[in-house]
Amino acid sequence: MRLKYQLLLLGLLSLLFPITGWFALKSVDKEFRLNIEQASKSNLDSLQASVKEILQSNTKTKLDGFVPIKIDEIQFDGSNNEWGEGTAYDYSLGSEKLSFHIAFDSQGLSLFVISNDNSNNSDSFDLNENDQIIIALADDRGLYKYNFQRQAEGVLLKKNEADIKPEYNGYWHEKSNGYTLEIRFDSMDIHHLGVASINQGLDGKNTIGTLDTVDKLKLFPIVSMNQNFQSAINNITPDNNHFIIKDLKNRIIYQSNKLPNNQIVSNWQWIITPIYQWLFDIDENNANSRWFYRQDDGMAGTQHSVQLGKTVYELKSMMPQGQQSMIQTLLKTGVLMIVVVVLLMLAYLSYSLVLAWRIKNLNHAMQSVLDNSGHLNTQMPSHNSSDEIGQLSRGIESMLVEMREYTQYLKDLGSRLSHEMKTPLAVVQSSLDNLELDQNPEFLFRAQTGTKRLRFILNQLSELSQLKYTLEQTPKQKFDVVELIHELVKSYQSFIPNIRTTIDPGPIYIDGSPELLAQLVDKLLDNARDFISTNGYIIISVVSNKDNVRLSIFNTDSQLPKNELNIFDSLVSIRSKGSGESMHLGLGLYLVQLIVRYHNANIKAENSEKPKGVVFTIEFVQLV
Repeated sequence: MRLKYQLLLLGLLSLLFPITGWFALKSVDKEFRLNIEQASKSNLDSLQASVKEILQSNTKTKLDGFVPIKIDEIQFDGSNNEWGEGTAYDYSLGSEKLSFHIAFDSQGLSLFVISNDNSNNSDSFDLNENDQIIIALADDRGLYKYNFQRQAEGVLLKKNEADIKPEYNGYWHEKSNGYTLEIRFDSMDIHHLGVASINQGLDGKNTIGTLDTVDKLKLFPIVSMNQNFQSAINNITPDNNHFIIKDLKNRIIYQSNKLPNNQIVSNWQWIITPIYQWLFDIDENNANSRWFYRQDDGMAGTQHSVQLGKTVYELKSMMPQGQQSMIQTLLKTGVLMIVVVVLLMLAYLSYSLVLAWRIKNLNHAMQSVLDNSGHLNTQMPSHNSSDEIGQLSRGIESMLVEMREYTQYLKDLGSRLSHEMKTPLAVVQSSLDNLELDQNPEFLFRAQTGTKRLRFILNQLSELSQLKYTLEQTPKQKFDVVELIHELVKSYQSFIPNIRTTIDPGPIYIDGSPELLAQLVDKLLDNARDFISTNGYIIISVVSNKDNVRLSIFNTDSQLPKNELNIFDSLVSIRSKGSGESMHLGLGLYLVQLIVRYHNANIKAENSEKPKGVVFTIEFVQLV
């Protein structure tokens, strides 16, 4: 595993601390919330029992009936602009529908009645054939019934009613799909109400509304107006709670709101609350969730509801500010821990990337210590650093300096030996020449032969040293390899008559030195000539494709050994001792390999079976 990944893994392991803390906080938060929910549920059960006792002690107080809304001012024009927030009471019979809203203002009880009867039936002679609205009211003085015949658009027409009936004012509005009636009764003492509509049609009379039977109007109590009951609800509702009594359509009958307002918990509440809900898996939009959050100050609370008959009891309990602040403190601590760990992970990752980059540069520098010209680069990256990588770089530099000095010593060794041994060999040679006149010729022949071998070795070492120097100093150039091979073949045919060629039409260009390439071919041809028989032959081929140029030299009558000996190493020779009189030090193919590297090429030697022989193949990069 790479170093940067190892450090990143260590950084990820450091997340175990905040994750463990998160699980612990989540467990504490869950237990804390469960206790609050249980306490809120117990309070709701107690409040419901208290309401039941109050209703039993005061039988006139009812919770099942019409719930009016509070409207400050009503403009009687037949439109529902002021009635949009209330929930209407809806009644239907087949396709016939009747709905109405109820409200109290400072002057009395108001109604907004809507009917979808668009037949507009009226008969001036028989009022029973007319569409009409029937409204029945009751107060402590008696029961009152009003019949409003369908009329034209405008202010509601009044009849001569008894003086004891409450006065009314209203407006009749005709629509394309029915009509509306907006009316106010000037009395604050009305406690029962019944509403119905009579729609005359081709199939007879249809009566819709608060009916006991088909034609008998039924009155229902108007609830939520008992101030004594409201005071009792306020007294039994505990602090930090909102107790609501409502019907099945969520119309609030009575309520007592003692929730704290505008609590300041944190200036960062807008971001703390979403993070808190996300970390602790709290979804207030979930149908099973009992928790809610106020958007203005972020205060959290729980809510419970229970249905009893047609009445729903609901209790919202807000957590005290001290408990809320404690949760916020724990949350801030947890978030801070996570932020610190994330920063540490980023620091680990950044450091690992830098460290991996430094090691990668050092590795790249080590791989490119020896350039194409054979020069040894001793400058290492990070050698000025005081850490362990800097120490490693300086150690490598010191080792490379010693290697360069030793390599230079080896380079100069051949020429030094050649220079130092030439004079003694010349003395030996002259002495042997003088002794030839008086001594045994056979003895002198062996001495002269040994002297020739020493001179050959010195010449080979000198040639190797000179070639390495030439490789370092010779610049590369673009030249035509086809033209060069043709010129060389012409010169070879004078002393190698059995040479053949297979050369693609030129020009074919490569990057290098034509002199060095000619020296390479000379070495390979000299090597091949030593192995062919009288009837053998040599083939020189130059083949090119789109990217590469392949130079091959084939000779018959020989095979490479099957062992793993590298014939391109120095001082390696595969000739047998009786292969000829010529001497071989094993440096020829080594010199060939040096020239191949100079040209950034590749060389390989392979056996050939048909025809039997050996082929040397050099592959160059072709220039466009």
